[in-house]
Amino acid sequence: MRVRRGAKALFCLAGVLVLLGAACSKSSSPPSGGSPSAAGGVTLQQGSGGLVFTPSTLTVKKGDVLAVANVGSAAHTFTITGNGIDIVNQPGQTQNVTISLAPGTYPFVCRFHESLGMKGTLTVTG
Repeated sequence: MRVRRGAKALFCLAGVLVLLGAACSKSSSPPSGGSPSAAGGVTLQQGSGGLVFTPSTLTVKKGDVLAVANVGSAAHTFTITGNGIDIVNQPGQTQNVTISLAPGTYPFVCRFHESLGMKGTLTVTG
């Protein structure tokens, strides 16, 4: 099969554009406290790669806004038992939580999947 020079050049150009697009879409690594959210706070993902929180260990300052984003296919909660934080996110839903807890370390869980290991640790600084 013979390919005309113009068609071959167009095909090569398309391949280069696909590679450039893939390279440009790579994101940098999120900071250790999670990834930045649009509001300048921190994002915690639920259900990315299974029944997990990403990241599972998170550090925020008192007063920070935490965006809790369900990127999985099942409903999840973000619950800090006994501290008035208990939200339910449906798949694709994101809710913001203002962290007004005193400085310290707090375990958080998904009430629906805690027995399957869906939990993490939140450290609040002053």
